[in-house]
Amino acid sequence: MKRKVILLTGILVTLMLVAGCSTRKNTAGTRFYHALTTRYNVYFNGNEAYKAGLQAQQQGNKDNYMEMLPLYPSGNKETTGIGTSDYERAIEKAQKAIRQHSIKRRPIRKPGRAYTDEYKKWLARREFNPFIHRAWLLLGKAQYQKGDFPEAASTFSYIVRLYDGQTSITSEALIWLSRCYSALGWQYDAEDALNRVNNDSLPLSLAVPYASATGNYLLGSQRYKEAIPHLEKTAKNEKNKQQKARCYYLLGQTYQLLQQPEQAYQSYSKVIRLNPPYELALSARIRQTEVMPTANSRKITGKLLRLSKDEKNEEYLDQIYYALGNVYLAGKDTAQALSAYHKGIEKSTRNGVEKGILQLTLGNLYWQQARYAEAQKAYAEAIGLIDKTHREYAGITTRSEILDELVPHTNAIQLQDSLQHLAGMPEAERMAVIENIIAQVIAREEAERKAAEEAERETNRLQMREEVESQLPATSIISKPGQGHTTTSQTTQPAIGGKQDWYFYNPQLVEQGKAEFQRLWGRRKLEDNWRRKNKTVVALDDFEEIDYSEPEDIASKDSIRNSQENETTESSVSPEKDPKKGNTDSIANDTHRPEYYLAQIPLTEKAMQASNALLSEALYGAGMVFKDRMHDFRRAEAMFERLIRQFPDFAQADEAYYQLFLTELAIEYYEKKGSSAEKYKAELIARFPESRYAKTLADPDFAENAVHGKQREDSLYVRAYEHFQIGDTTTVRAAEHLSSEIYPLGQHRPKFMFLEAVTRLQGGETERFLATLKELVQQYPQNEITDLAAHILKGVQEGRLLARDSHTFGSIWQRRNAELAEAGNLLGDNSSSTAILPPDSAFSTERNVPFLFILAYEEGKVNENMLLFEVARYNFSTFLVKNFDLAFAHERGIGMLQIRPFNNYDETQQYFRRLYANPEMAARLSGMRAILISEANYAQLIKQYSFDDYDAFYRTHFSSIPEPELKGYTLDEPLLNLPTEEEERQREENLPAEEDDPENGVIFGD
Repeated sequence: MKRKVILLTGILVTLMLVAGCSTRKNTAGTRFYHALTTRYNVYFNGNEAYKAGLQAQQQGNKDNYMEMLPLYPSGNKETTGIGTSDYERAIEKAQKAIRQHSIKRRPIRKPGRAYTDEYKKWLARREFNPFIHRAWLLLGKAQYQKGDFPEAASTFSYIVRLYDGQTSITSEALIWLSRCYSALGWQYDAEDALNRVNNDSLPLSLAVPYASATGNYLLGSQRYKEAIPHLEKTAKNEKNKQQKARCYYLLGQTYQLLQQPEQAYQSYSKVIRLNPPYELALSARIRQTEVMPTANSRKITGKLLRLSKDEKNEEYLDQIYYALGNVYLAGKDTAQALSAYHKGIEKSTRNGVEKGILQLTLGNLYWQQARYAEAQKAYAEAIGLIDKTHREYAGITTRSEILDELVPHTNAIQLQDSLQHLAGMPEAERMAVIENIIAQVIAREEAERKAAEEAERETNRLQMREEVESQLPATSIISKPGQGHTTTSQTTQPAIGGKQDWYFYNPQLVEQGKAEFQRLWGRRKLEDNWRRKNKTVVALDDFEEIDYSEPEDIASKDSIRNSQENETTESSVSPEKDPKKGNTDSIANDTHRPEYYLAQIPLTEKAMQASNALLSEALYGAGMVFKDRMHDFRRAEAMFERLIRQFPDFAQADEAYYQLFLTELAIEYYEKKGSSAEKYKAELIARFPESRYAKTLADPDFAENAVHGKQREDSLYVRAYEHFQIGDTTTVRAAEHLSSEIYPLGQHRPKFMFLEAVTRLQGGETERFLATLKELVQQYPQNEITDLAAHILKGVQEGRLLARDSHTFGSIWQRRNAELAEAGNLLGDNSSSTAILPPDSAFSTERNVPFLFILAYEEGKVNENMLLFEVARYNFSTFLVKNFDLAFAHERGIGMLQIRPFNNYDETQQYFRRLYANPEMAARLSGMRAILISEANYAQLIKQYSFDDYDAFYRTHFSSIPEPELKGYTLDEPLLNLPTEEEERQREENLPAEEDDPENGVIFGD
């Protein structure tokens, strides 16, 4: 009897396993089997990998305590790269669980079963595996923690649709969806996701995650006061001790931002009581000093100074002095604040974001004080240290670029004013000043020598320590401040997240290198002969060839002299060859001798004229930057007024008057005060009646043109361009003449000149064509069309011939690679090195090679984040197993979302047809170009052809190919692990009948 029971049990188990193998049948047995297998096999392994990734992220997370913390560690950009391999494994396992164990087929209704509302809802479900939702949620969470926020948002959006009506599942998915949107900066969508959560039926286990996500969204929306209760609830219920301390620190920062010092102090105290890592505890103590009453400033500064003297805090002195500077600044003691910030930079050993924040703060202070040279240096350093996602990064980058233009002018003004002032002194006073400068130079050099010796001693000490440590056993016990003893391996390990220590893998180091390069050379375009200061590639006085190998004094062109004691240059004459002259040059270049400084002072009339030329150019340049880039119209007014009064014979005096007139109009508009605009307008017309600026202001329609001129000039240029494309030379030339008469200062003026010049070339007037291009390069050196004109002139210099019938200035879709291709067309270049083959000869018709699918659009006209999200969501919901790589590229004003990989043309065409067969996606992608192109053809396209070139080729060779009928493998790999018909028939014959019951098979609750 016992044997029969065992045998019967074995048979039942075997039958159950056979039944469970199919996801095409939906019975209590199949649901039980697939739920069991999902939970204890694939899902278990994936969840373990996910937890390992979370642990690695928590251990490797590096917060910047000088700024607002993100609520979640994944909010730190560098942290998202940690644990990537674990999250990828979790994603792989979740996808496998869904692929193999998802049950979507509806069960057969049991005859006679009551058709209740509950039963109807159960039958209407789209997923019947009672455990598979956890695999879906694991997939989305792993994508989120990995930093793939658009992919994660697509996953959670799909979960909400798939489990519609199952509140406990959709609520959790919506909470995570809100977190994804917040990470992407889509605060409106984050709020909408949270509003869709049904609070009345929200499970108790989701109350804290909901509060956390809400607080995160409110922080991202800068609604700090509303975020407080949610942050308090999150911190109170957080179980992880380290994350709990982070939450209280963030809560303290939020109270501090809302100017509630008592609550902030209490929050920081809670951080300290949790005994967190030393840096976090120290940062909390530093923050406490910032929220103490200002009446206790002496007590606060004393506490901070004591912290600075503690050896344990040597690594964190930048933070301490930053806080000290803030205390001084709050007390209106700017000098002491600047000193503290400088000391923090000097003492900084980490060379990281903390030092970057100090430099940023210094730069902002110097900017406010109009100390532009110091601000330029501080901003340049800050850009290399802070991350591009920092809220002030874009602003300081713009300021840095402005200062790169302004500072050479302001330094030149300061230097020439100082030199001219010295020239006007009595000789005895002048020599006294020079002797004082020499004494300062000697003192500075002595200080630098001592600092170098100290640095050398420190280097030697560190080398000796490293040598000693290298002789220790493989492991050693190292004690860090505020932490227990930790055993560390001496073996060099790769960086967390798989990153290596190569220079170019560290964006901060790269930015520092850029800053140092710009400090030495200024901002240079990446091109051949980049050391040359002149931005044009042709000589403007004649058509002689340029010798690019000629030597240049780079330092004299690119370096900025900030004081009178600059570095000396080597003598060009060897003392051995001419001892007398060599000795004289040596004295003249010795910064310890008065002769060095006397040589720079304009003591002769000729030297004074040269100084005045430099000074007048600098005044004009500074005025333009103040006016156009900084909108500091009062300083611009001062520059231009001094220029026209002190240098009435300035070569561009008429333009200076015009710029002063515009500046006065701006002052009148913004300050609502009377100005001297009419006065300077009258002076301009009286002094320079033939100037184009005078004619513009004397025009009775000037006021109307000032209001409507831009729109009218735009219309005129569009009309001229349209007629240029159809070869209507007469209309183009008439439009150019009208432009010169009515809009001589219009923004399209150089384009009018270029179009008119090309019509001259087409008419055989080569000399006039070249003369116009030369004038264009001279008058508009910074215009976008100038590079093309310059390349054409350079080609003529090199002896290449012009082609009269060549003009291909089409839309962005007609653009070939850069100006060189167009210049080559105009120059009739048929040389083998630059000749462009016809598209039919260059592109390949091969179909069985890797392809990619491209959605192309004009740059600036598409929200790329939203496009990425929509395409990722479509791919995810349509192709469950097939993974696509999505990446953006930009070329010639065209943005591209590239989707790959595809094994051949047929797969790409299938994807294209399915994508546009979806009405919702077709509507969203309206206005974009869909491009199916092989990897090899794409390389040719980017190299030298236009998108229209490839479009014509595609229409000829690919558009007539019929839609493929793919058998076996297709892009949409099956959502269900369906057996063949033969397998299904065999199993049905062997399976016993089983009643359908929604309660059967549900052994795991939500």
